Amino acid sequence: MALIAYALLAFNLSILLTVQAVESQHVPKTCQCPNYKIGVRGPLSDFKVTLKGPTCLQDEIIVIRQINKNHVCLSPAGHQGKRLLKCWQRMQRDGKDSKKCIRQQKQRPRQRKRMQTKS
Repeated sequence: MALIAYALLAFNLSILLTVQAVESQHVPKTCQCPNYKIGVRGPLSDFKVTLKGPTCLQDEIIVIRQINKNHVCLSPAGHQGKRLLKCWQRMQRDGKDSKKCIRQQKQRPRQRKRMQTKS
């Protein structure tokens, strides 16, 4: 009788240890951004970069719009996302404030093509 009790106890312990080992190894993939936008118009007040890692398989850029404080996920593959990511990496390397990356750049006025008249 005691032998059966010890066998059942050992069986239950092995199942309990197996379940705990499996649960501790599971790492869910939780990205903060379900959808991305290619670009964001208007002034930005701040942004946050999360590099890819074990929890998310791609870089994430979350920008905060200055007007209504909305958080918008910016695609790191778009032109604006690439520019912000490159600037952020440079600022991190140099130890500077990354808010300089979101300043509005003055755009050059577009030059009109002059129509050439035939003489």
